[in-house]
Amino acid sequence: MELTLVLAQKIGGLAIIIALGFLAVRLKILKFDDAGPLNKFALYFLTPCAMLDAYQYEFSMDKLAGMGISLLASLIVIVTFTILTILIKKPLKLNVVEYTSMAYPNAGNFMLPLVASALGGDWVIYLSPCFFVMNILMFTHGEAVISGENRFHISMITKNVVMMANILGMVMFLLHWQLPGVLGSTVTALGNMMGPTYMFTIGMIVGSANLREVFTNRRAWLITMGRLIVYPLAAVVVLRFCGVFRIAPQAREIITVAALTAAAPAAVMVTQFTQMYRTEPEAHFASAVNILSTILCLLTMPLISYVYSIL
Repeated sequence: MELTLVLAQKIGGLAIIIALGFLAVRLKILKFDDAGPLNKFALYFLTPCAMLDAYQYEFSMDKLAGMGISLLASLIVIVTFTILTILIKKPLKLNVVEYTSMAYPNAGNFMLPLVASALGGDWVIYLSPCFFVMNILMFTHGEAVISGENRFHISMITKNVVMMANILGMVMFLLHWQLPGVLGSTVTALGNMMGPTYMFTIGMIVGSANLREVFTNRRAWLITMGRLIVYPLAAVVVLRFCGVFRIAPQAREIITVAALTAAAPAAVMVTQFTQMYRTEPEAHFASAVNILSTILCLLTMPLISYVYSIL
């Protein structure tokens, strides 16, 4: 219950920042095109710094074990999502854009600032295995099914600055290396800017959208409810009863990160890949799901957190 209240408060704060971005566009203080440079700044500077900063702690076997528990929980979530997708894909007649929107949560630019603000910056280290696995799947399976081609290039990982920062941070952690003095404090300061920047740009994107079309799209509501309620509830139930909580005394607390990631809005990369490879109507639909799920998750994530806490 305590985590649910903290999460609700932090989400409330993030919602205010989203509202400011929304108002900035609607009041014509900023234009939608202005979100592009902000997103690039956050992607290439702020998020890598946040990932590096997450590993700037003394090495301990407890933290390493916690990362292993988080990785295991993330794999359990992925298997749960895969089975659920297989079960519902045909009955609901889901196309590739719809089921990837449900199966892939936004483990990056939404979860990173949320975990850092709600649980603390040191908890990002437990998010990193989930982030890493989800992104590898998104850039392999996700892109392959959306594009309709079996394609994977190692450059998808090596050119992803956030994933490379994750790998570098992990290596530094294992080798007991920490960023010195001014460099370390600069990385921390830039990492702390990630959350507000991303939330503000999300507000700008929402502010530029035709919300009437978004909120009246019944199919988008169906996919959004699957992403925010059905999939995370299934993941939480499986995590609770598969025995993973008994691995270590702190397992339940650490697995909170995986449970929250399961309840995140639809991955932004689904929209971006749809824009690259699919038709314009499909791209508009993917964008509608992304916007709708981002808005509604502000209400559903505390609910999923509460269900997790009482199981």
